[in-house]
Formats: sequence, structure tokens, C-alpha cells
Amino acid sequence: MEKTIEELKILIRELVLEVGDLRERVTSLENQLNKLSTSHEQVTVEECNQKELLELQGEGYENLGKLYAEGYHICPAAFGKPLSGDCLFCIAFIEKE
Repeated sequence: MEKTIEELKILIRELVLEVGDLRERVTSLENQLNKLSTSHEQVTVEECNQKELLELQGEGYENLGKLYAEGYHICPAAFGKPLSGDCLFCIAFIEKE
């Protein structure tokens, strides 16, 4: 009977140590999860910002295309001046998009 009690005490000590180790592991995993969640949120925000920027750039190119269609230069060298025929610089600028 005494041997069984001693064996149970040893088993309980081992279990207590294992529970402590598991608690530490859970805490570590929770910290990692929080870090990953935070970095994921930042990536998501950055992706949204990039999408908005691309949409704005698309709008800008559309507006430049309209200006060119209305007969104005959109190239940096002669921006806003009336066209007197096709401008290779403007065409190259439009094709960049």
C-alpha cells in the first residue's frame, strides 16, 4: 500500500510538471498567434492601400486618355498644349499603362 501511495505521489509530481510545461507552451503559442494576427492585419491594410492606389492610377490614366482624345498633349514635354497631329511621346505614355 505504501508503495502505491509513493508511486501516486511521483505520478502527481510528474503531471504537475507536465501541466506547467503545457501552460508555458500555450502562452508561447498565444503570443505567436497575436504577433501573426497583427502582422496579417498590417499586410491586409497595405494590400487595400495598394488596391486603392492602383484604382486611382487607373482613373488618372483614363483622364489622360480623355484629354488626348479631346486633342491635348499628355506627354511631359508639351502637357496641355493642343495637338496638331499624333504625338509619339503621348502615344508612348498612353501605352505605358
